[in-house]
Amino acid sequence: MILSMNWEKVNEFVAAWAEQQGLPQNLKGRTLTLVDFENEEDCAFFYPGRTLLAQKAFTSALSKFARARDARTEHITINRGHYEHWLVAEKQEDSEKNRGRFIETRYKILR
Repeated sequence: MILSMNWEKVNEFVAAWAEQQGLPQNLKGRTLTLVDFENEEDCAFFYPGRTLLAQKAFTSALSKFARARDARTEHITINRGHYEHWLVAEKQEDSEKNRGRFIETRYKILR
């Protein structure tokens, strides 16, 4: 969880996140989709304890990280409505685990 604007820590968090996600070293010719939120409430809904400013720092650092691996980036804005539609489609109930599953699958590597 990102709690402050210490860029060194943000970059370490991004590197660990990228490794956990299995992002390849070479992303040339690919696009990484990054997640933005419209407001503090939506950000906290998906990432309890994370502020909108911290999310913006994360996506900024992740964008820089992806470009260093020759990827393009695009941003999508996610809100609770997207999640609610996903719950219906997946026949799931709302839970913190499902919120995490949903939001982490919004970051995508596209060809």
